Amino acid sequence: MEFDYVIVGGGSSGCALAARLAEVREATVCLIEAGGKGRDLFIRMPAGNGLVFGNTKLDWGFESVPQPTLNGRKIYFPRGKALGGSSIMNGMIYVRGVPQDYDAWRESGLSGWGFSDLLPYFRRSQGAVNRKAPWHGVDGPVKTEASVNFGELERGFIEAAVACGHRRLDDFNGPERTGVGRTDSTVYRGIRQSSAISYLAKPPPNLKILTHRHVTRLILEGNRARGVETVGGEQIHAREEVVLCQGAFGTPQTLMLSGIGPFAHLKQHGINAVVDLPGVGESLADHVDVSMQYGSDRMDLSLARHQRLDKAALLMARWLLNGSGPGGGAFFSAVIFHALKDPAMPEFETFMTPMTVHENMTDGEVEKTPLLQRLGRHLLVRGSQVAKPGVQIDINLERPKSLGRVSLASANPADHPRIDPRFFSHSDDLKEMVLGVKSMREIMAHREIAKYVTGEIGAWKEAKTDAEIIEAIRKTAYTGHHPCSSVRMGPDGDPLAVLDSELRVRGVDNLRVCDASAMPSQITGNLNATVIAMAERGADLILGRSPLPPEDPRL
Repeated sequence: MEFDYVIVGGGSSGCALAARLAEVREATVCLIEAGGKGRDLFIRMPAGNGLVFGNTKLDWGFESVPQPTLNGRKIYFPRGKALGGSSIMNGMIYVRGVPQDYDAWRESGLSGWGFSDLLPYFRRSQGAVNRKAPWHGVDGPVKTEASVNFGELERGFIEAAVACGHRRLDDFNGPERTGVGRTDSTVYRGIRQSSAISYLAKPPPNLKILTHRHVTRLILEGNRARGVETVGGEQIHAREEVVLCQGAFGTPQTLMLSGIGPFAHLKQHGINAVVDLPGVGESLADHVDVSMQYGSDRMDLSLARHQRLDKAALLMARWLLNGSGPGGGAFFSAVIFHALKDPAMPEFETFMTPMTVHENMTDGEVEKTPLLQRLGRHLLVRGSQVAKPGVQIDINLERPKSLGRVSLASANPADHPRIDPRFFSHSDDLKEMVLGVKSMREIMAHREIAKYVTGEIGAWKEAKTDAEIIEAIRKTAYTGHHPCSSVRMGPDGDPLAVLDSELRVRGVDNLRVCDASAMPSQITGNLNATVIAMAERGADLILGRSPLPPEDPRL
């Protein structure tokens, strides 16, 4: 098989990129995805996350190496395995980085990647039903709306934060970011807006989508990418370019398996080294997440009530009827961005959830539950413990100084890569997280939210001193689900920059990367909107189109 463009990985970026390249009707495009079509019922249903997480057909189920700073725990990294990638399982929060994140990219020497350069692409991708220009797009394929699961606990949390001095925000993607408010979601009429649902509802005839194809390596002729090979030996060739869109873990693995990466590491695994790029797999950034939990006797206000079989059946029936009810919305509807120093650059993004869950599936034994709950427990969340009434506070450190690494565990493409996020390896991150915990305790102690909870539970119950808080952090921290920058862009002269400012792999012709791994650095917020905007701009770069004119409503 031969096409003009071959895209490897049908995730958030791959689906968007394929759709935009295929708008050139004389071009032929092939999108290759290791998983299935991403149309499963529990992908479409926002509350169906529990039947996606841990499902080997839909989740790669990566694991980190043991983390010394987290008492030797392994961290579970769910990643989507179907068309839509991790947008089939994310929290569906629509939020961008702050302008300073992208301006720092441009100021580092990456022309075209500043906030004013990217805002037109955010607007082109977004189809907001509750927002309007100049900060938002209303006609784009990714439909967004106000989060629907917004009730008494969310309102209480917001009122408590405001009473503690935090600004009330109506729009986290507007002129201000530091504050508290209701989120926007990538949900429309009760349907999760994965990138596959958004961009590939009606694929054009010049776009060939190949699912259940696991790419093992690039086909290289000298230093030129000619195509890819899949498990079983099938070869798919590209006349123009190959674009890797496999994410922060998959993209560096494919590059290294193809002989592109740190020479010494490749030789260690018996791989013929073609291009020495020491930055492949380096600079891995993630939002480390610390999960504080508060008990409650208000099951009537908790999303956990839907895990009982009879309640789950009612939720399902209502959603199947017309997409309404709790099943048609994201769990995270109230968020606070908190700044310790500069209000334009908040250090924390904290999610409030009206139930307590345990997402790190590598921890703990499976909890025994009554029959009705056992049958319905996987509807909302999957893990060793069931959801319980309460309030969960997930504190994400937005710009961690601790950077990790993705490397090869072996030369076998079927083996997962070795993932070492090195959480809290930089002492500043731990110091900042202690401050984040204290700021959230102040909010949770205010009567507007405190009246609904019975106090801290688990590792936090007896954590009073700084040393005890640090130990609770080590026991509860896990991924914020935002890994990036493992094959990052960077200016000429940056020894760890794998890509140039046009997403081209240095030293290899006809090869680009367009996904979260390409991000020059971590951003302040969830990654999905940014990854899609990168794909929108990447399509213009690949096709040689003039970029959309810059826009900046602040000016």
